[in-house]
Amino acid sequence: MRAVAFAVLGAALTSPVPAGAGPPILDVDGMTFVASRGDVPDVRLTAVRARFDTGNERAFLEGVHAIFSEREDRDGFEMTCDSGEFDLASNDFIARGNVRGRTEDGRIFTAPWVQYDSAQGLLFTDASVQITEEAGTFRGHGFRYWVRERRFRLLGGASVVQEK
Repeated sequence: MRAVAFAVLGAALTSPVPAGAGPPILDVDGMTFVASRGDVPDVRLTAVRARFDTGNERAFLEGVHAIFSEREDRDGFEMTCDSGEFDLASNDFIARGNVRGRTEDGRIFTAPWVQYDSAQGLLFTDASVQITEEAGTFRGHGFRYWVRERRFRLLGGASVVQEK
């Protein structure tokens, strides 16, 4: 069972689509989306601005802070990005632009985009990524992070970044 809650934090709510022209598109300043599967939290997205396409159940977000978790009492994977797209039917999310994140065990990453597949509980990218952890800084061509298992894998020709 899927549940999605919306919290409108700002006061600006407009619909640029004239009445009777189909499902409205809502522009909102300050919006939080909270999605879960039964009692299990899935994703919490907070956006500075959101454009909500009610007909297609998609939200186009700007200035995003996202938390992906597998338990109500603990945050899992956290990230920020310039923009993103949230599918309210599936709880899938794609983050774009200046994506920065942190795993529960403290790994810090940067990438141009990261996608979340809710059904698999999987965050991933095939783009160049930089990971910083206790052992050092590494580069690779993508990663996979399984949120529920807290399992991380750096992909494709990983290399160590030498400090100067």
